[in-house]
Amino acid sequence: MSRDFDFVVIGASVGGLSAAACLARDGARVLVAEQALAPPEPPGALFALDPVMVTDLKLAQHGLAFMQRDLALTGWDDEAPPLTLPRERRAAERAIAQRSETDAEAWGAYQAALAAQARVLRRWWSRPERDGRAAELFWRPAARARFERLCVTGAADWLARHFESPQLIGMLLHDALTGGFAPAEPGSALALVWRAAQEMSGQPGMVSLAVPGTLMAALRRACGAVVEPGRMVAEILTARGQAAGVRLEDGETVSARAVLSSLPRGPSERLAGLDRPSEDSMVGAARIVFTLGDGVALPVELKTGRCVLALPPEDCADAHEAARAGRLPPLPPFEVVAETPRRLAVTLPLMPVSPDGGWPALEAPLAAALVKRLSRHVPGLAQSLTGVSVTRPKARPRASLAQLLAPAHERALSRVPGLYLCGEDAEPVPCVSGRAGRFAAHFAARTIR
Repeated sequence: MSRDFDFVVIGASVGGLSAAACLARDGARVLVAEQALAPPEPPGALFALDPVMVTDLKLAQHGLAFMQRDLALTGWDDEAPPLTLPRERRAAERAIAQRSETDAEAWGAYQAALAAQARVLRRWWSRPERDGRAAELFWRPAARARFERLCVTGAADWLARHFESPQLIGMLLHDALTGGFAPAEPGSALALVWRAAQEMSGQPGMVSLAVPGTLMAALRRACGAVVEPGRMVAEILTARGQAAGVRLEDGETVSARAVLSSLPRGPSERLAGLDRPSEDSMVGAARIVFTLGDGVALPVELKTGRCVLALPPEDCADAHEAARAGRLPPLPPFEVVAETPRRLAVTLPLMPVSPDGGWPALEAPLAAALVKRLSRHVPGLAQSLTGVSVTRPKARPRASLAQLLAPAHERALSRVPGLYLCGEDAEPVPCVSGRAGRFAAHFAARTIR
């Protein structure tokens, strides 16, 4: 049995559904094959959701709703009270001044330097037609020189040039660890600029909490494609060296003019018969969701924002090295948000993908260690726990300077003509965005015209 479509999309992720919706909106016949019966909702805060996708697909009209927008950032430190940074500059300076007057005076200059880079580079990261080199966007020699220095600077060093408070440096450094960056690694400072560029992209681009279940439901309603859950792709079919459809696990074949995959690059190309050296990282992001019963009073900073463990750079570096060696870091950095008053979502960006002893043996000790540390800030947490859910880190290419500087088409194209990547691997930094799906749809549609 076989069917014919214009495009087949592998995976009903945010990127996959975004790509399918963009293609179907232009009149194409699109099939989305999803292995799971119910693709999970992305946990935690959304910091890079594509505002163009949200607007063009009218996701708000299809039910997307936010519990909170523009979450404040709070740093938890065992040696000092929590430090919360409001968005408003003067309010942030007043909060920082309680730790360091010098840092409060430096805050405005740091924000200005961050914004200057992000304002220019946002065009590089948000438009599929951009080509050439990112440095070419900086016309003035002095600005280009500052950008090129930033590219070879680690986030820990860049932050230390601006601030002296370990708590402030630790909490800002957390966002540079996205995608598995080491704190001193070239490119990690540019990751901070990338985060700032997302916040400039519009309201959905700010760090926000969606009402649970509404993002995926809105994407499915807006998709306009045939979405088939429980259908695993066993092979990407090729004809004359070009992707020409898929074979599903039950033996059905589906022909198509192009295939878009939300899987990582390596597995996508292996489905097409290409064998390549593994580029999987030993470092990934794990997520743990704690379900709470009655009797827990969440601190105000957790009700209104996201809280991170403000670790010094040397502790973050130790955590990164431990994860690369397959060990559970003794003090892993984490971010926690309250998805609801009864659900805490914890993201740990520096976790071993394939730890010694395997993940089943580590899940309980890791959850117990997190509960112990969280209980310092959320009294009564341990006694009120009713459930724990662990999502293990996936093996995928780690974030890199090269990925941040690559043009969009290089991230979306594979070694197989007609096979396009629309998942997190095609983003400058792995994230829940949908922008990579929009870009992949753009390139796929343009190629077959």
